[in-house]
Amino acid sequence: MTLLAFGVIVALVVGVTPARADAIDIEARQLTSSASYKRRLAAALALSKSHDGRAVAALATALRTDSEAQIRRVAALALPKAIDATTPPRVRDVAIESLEKAAVKDTDAKVRELAARALTKLAALRPKQEPAPGAPAVFVHVGQAADLSSKAPKDTMPKLTKVVRGVVSRKAGDMSTEWPGSLPTEKQLTAAGSRAFIVAATISAVDIKRNGTKAEIACTVSVRVAPWNGTDGAEKWVAQKAASASGSGKAMTGSASGAIEGGIRDCVLAVGEEITQKQVVPFLKRIAGES
Repeated sequence: MTLLAFGVIVALVVGVTPARADAIDIEARQLTSSASYKRRLAAALALSKSHDGRAVAALATALRTDSEAQIRRVAALALPKAIDATTPPRVRDVAIESLEKAAVKDTDAKVRELAARALTKLAALRPKQEPAPGAPAVFVHVGQAADLSSKAPKDTMPKLTKVVRGVVSRKAGDMSTEWPGSLPTEKQLTAAGSRAFIVAATISAVDIKRNGTKAEIACTVSVRVAPWNGTDGAEKWVAQKAASASGSGKAMTGSASGAIEGGIRDCVLAVGEEITQKQVVPFLKRIAGES
């Protein structure tokens, strides 16, 4: 009797032992939480060969949140191969949304390019886009400003983006810098009958000359304008409908680091505002009128 009872107890315990995590669970966990860049990269490469919904979800998370551009590139490249008709709809939609955001907002140009290509490949699986209520006839997407000089204070880029958006909003007539909801896809633009353009500023150069307690700041800013096909189409550099305007300016300030940062910021914002108002907006009005 004792042996029989013991046997029953053992059988019950074995029956409720949880299953061990499989390879996809392990790699997904490593991709989203490992502190090691090499381990996360290895996990991304491993998951890129799978169509499992867990792999798709982990790759989408990495595309949105990983600090390393190379891992985001692998994720953007892998997702259109991993997503298919068997992917759970909720996971598929989250992954596509991650690609849409990456195609526009990722700080790495290659990630943006790969994400845009992925969206084109996944067009047949994307949710049907309905016209956005209140969509403008002409939409101007003001992209995030960039700093090629690597000398501007970090808050300068968002401030420059805000300045450019403000000038376009005030001076570009019937054009709108706002779109109802999230940024539109090509299908949403088509469904709404809207034309779209992208405007994005870049700090091309910053030169600092110190002279005793004084400093002279020289800056060059450029702003590109091009037709835009939504989050899945990116911009199109079309002859006569795309251009880049640039301008330079100077600011005098003290030689202390804080004063120099302020001088760079003031120079960049003043030049960005001037070329947007005097060159970019008139060009936008012309090409919008010709479209």
